[in-house]
Amino acid sequence: MLIGTKLSPPNRMTDAARRDALVERITSDTRRVTVLSAPAGYGKTTLLSQCHARWREGDVAVAWYSADDSRFEADQFFAYVMAALHRAGLPLPYSADAIAAGLPGLAVDAAARAVVVALEASEEPVRLIVDDYHRIASPTLDGFLDYVIERMPDHAAIVLALRGTPGIALARLRVRGQLLHLEQDDIRFTDAEMLAVLGGEAEKVDSAEVIARTQGWPAALQLLRLWLEGRDRVEALTHLTRRSSDLADYLAEQVFADLSPDVQAFLLETSVAERICAGLGTAITGREDSAALLDGLRRRNTLVTSLDEEGTWLRVHPLLREFLSDRLDVLHGERRDELHLSAATWLAGQNLLSEALNHAARMADRNAALRIMETAGGWQVALRGGSALLRHLDAEGVVCAETYPRVTLGRAYLAAQEGRLATARALLDRLMAVRPLDEVEQADPGLAVQIVCNDLVTHIYEDRPIPDGHVAFLRRRLDAPSADPVLGVLIRHLTCLAHFDRGDMAWCRVEADSARKLARVHNLPLIEVYAHQYLGLAQMRAGHRREAELFFRRGLELARRNFGEGSVQVAVAIVLLAHTRYLAGDLSNATDLLETTLPLIEQGEGWHEVFFAGYATQGWIAIRTGNFALAERVLQQGRDTAARRGLVRLQYQLSLLRVRILLSSNRLDLAQDLLREIGPPAAEMAQRDARLPCEHAVATLCLALQRGTCDPAAPEKLSQIVAEVGSMALEVEALVLLAAAYARRRRVTEAARAFRQALELTESEDLIGVISQFGALLPVALGACEEALNLFEPAQRAVVSRLHRSTRGGPQRSAAIPPAAGDVIITPREVDVLRALADGLSSKEIARSLGVAESTIKTHRINIYRKLDVATRSRAIQAARNLRLI
Repeated sequence: MLIGTKLSPPNRMTDAARRDALVERITSDTRRVTVLSAPAGYGKTTLLSQCHARWREGDVAVAWYSADDSRFEADQFFAYVMAALHRAGLPLPYSADAIAAGLPGLAVDAAARAVVVALEASEEPVRLIVDDYHRIASPTLDGFLDYVIERMPDHAAIVLALRGTPGIALARLRVRGQLLHLEQDDIRFTDAEMLAVLGGEAEKVDSAEVIARTQGWPAALQLLRLWLEGRDRVEALTHLTRRSSDLADYLAEQVFADLSPDVQAFLLETSVAERICAGLGTAITGREDSAALLDGLRRRNTLVTSLDEEGTWLRVHPLLREFLSDRLDVLHGERRDELHLSAATWLAGQNLLSEALNHAARMADRNAALRIMETAGGWQVALRGGSALLRHLDAEGVVCAETYPRVTLGRAYLAAQEGRLATARALLDRLMAVRPLDEVEQADPGLAVQIVCNDLVTHIYEDRPIPDGHVAFLRRRLDAPSADPVLGVLIRHLTCLAHFDRGDMAWCRVEADSARKLARVHNLPLIEVYAHQYLGLAQMRAGHRREAELFFRRGLELARRNFGEGSVQVAVAIVLLAHTRYLAGDLSNATDLLETTLPLIEQGEGWHEVFFAGYATQGWIAIRTGNFALAERVLQQGRDTAARRGLVRLQYQLSLLRVRILLSSNRLDLAQDLLREIGPPAAEMAQRDARLPCEHAVATLCLALQRGTCDPAAPEKLSQIVAEVGSMALEVEALVLLAAAYARRRRVTEAARAFRQALELTESEDLIGVISQFGALLPVALGACEEALNLFEPAQRAVVSRLHRSTRGGPQRSAAIPPAAGDVIITPREVDVLRALADGLSSKEIARSLGVAESTIKTHRINIYRKLDVATRSRAIQAARNLRLI
């Protein structure tokens, strides 16, 4: 979960000196990047807060993000940037819930493109402020910023505040005149500003000495002002030096010495925390008066900053906190682990797991983080979007499975999600060896459900049959009451998966629908997305394409809302949806959907049905557009994925798909050799999916018909076998082959009637894409139909004529646009979007005119900008005109 207080400037309690000249210099500058580089205490945050207010007064959208030292902060950087832009009012394709959850699974390149498109789409100037960037800076984040800076529109700018120098391409920006770089000497207080900060206290000291000694360091001036309060005139500041760290230590000690013993002890002990509230203060110190102490610090303005409007969370000034931390080590260093443990325990109880684990990671006891995660539910944190936490635990090394079973499940879950199936299997086998399932079921039924869940899901990723023992276990747990509603939802979802694996689609749909409803009630978006996907997959098994598409679309909407564009969950949903669009004959939309999603699932969360849907769709689209070489590359890519993950069934189906593609391209000898090599499916495969033997029979009959060696009785036999399977898509294929067989024998009437039956089935489920997969056989069947058009309805005659025209002369290429760079093409739909952009339409207006969702248009714009290597609408239009695309 994201911390909302990081998305707005701190509400400072101390009176901050106005920096009007600097504020005017920064806010009036129009360069792409402003960098404030200075040591701690130079007022960077205060200065940017005043700039923020100035911009807000004008017609500028301002996004603010304050980084901190949490070990998880860098992982969430992209989500915080998205949240900041969303709060500033920029159009982003994410819901408030998805942003609050941290947009888990968001890929770096997807995040960068989404930021550029959001900046481009803004109707007003935009400023993105990242404060304390040095706390999270890394090559990955520097690269992200370089990408955005290079491509963002002229009305946007990025402002970075940090200690030191950022790793972004400053030299390039400076040469181009796109950088405003303010350093220590630029933002130090002027003489007049220093005296203004001291106010009435300036009369107590020699102002010339103050100016000479402090050298305009804002923090020192603030500390000095506090130290002078309540004192008579100070003749000399003899213990100060020009070194800012010495000055900070001296002044901080003077401030600290004036506090009461209770406040001193409270500040020392709570210095282990980055931020503090009354509850956390009580947990760390054991004091019941934490709220009163914090309130007193607020009233004294003792270098305490409020992080939210309510004043619930506070932060001690970093310099004072550094002093306090050093002092704690000297006075009570042996208690540091105890204090971190108290903080971690309380934060974990508040479901602030990233902060809790951050405290645990600073303890000498390396098992502290494991205990916290085990208590928090281990792998279950991922159900609400906590995979980043699991990723950090995965780096802890060997974990005792018997002591930390839920953490072990978390590591196995993460490994399976990332495609490291051998690692996931080894972790699960080790856990079940030391904690046998039958014993765990008796002692801890909840843990037993979690073990079965992870093992069963890993079986699905491995494409292995679900063990009978797991099925029996699920039946028992369905009848047993559960005090944990999350476990009840899991059991329903697992039962759905088990029914799907065993081919029982009716019960799969029943359990998936139940899991979907329960997941929504208990706020488990991950399970809700999966439930929609399996409802769609169950419909696809029966050939009910329309129903499947509805479920896949709902799943995609949920995934986008909860996990964000660029996440693996969205990628999986897109692949499944693209397959249904291809079956409906919508090649353009299917191509657009698949363009950037397959690589994500290849490296992350993909399983057999998803992989095959993606590769089959891409392969057939390539053949339909006459690109056999591309089809071969796609299938080889799929076979590589299958080999890497050990997916034997996927390898077989892709080989069978290659036979069909070879036949479609009239490469009969190669098809015959490959068909002979792979043979019929193994008994285990056929038992798990009754469609496989039928698909093998379809390929065999296609070859025989094209060779002219078909047994006259074979097509009728195939139709009977397919009817028993209950797949409408297979029924369409069998009828097309039957029509082709009759046409070969000049039985025109029978051929036309068989093809009419195929058309009637495709009309009911919009499966016209299936008919187009028969290469040289389709013109044969269509030729007979043309001779018996009187047997067709008027609408069917139009379909027959259109199909016949499109198949004359072999495979037809789609209206693909010549490459803009390399082998990347601009699709027809992207050309439509380019034309609309050139006409000045907004994304919303383009979406309305093309009859698609606004998020789809934004995805098209991201793809167009990437292909044309531009960052703005105007540059995209110019590039398109140069290439004669519009």
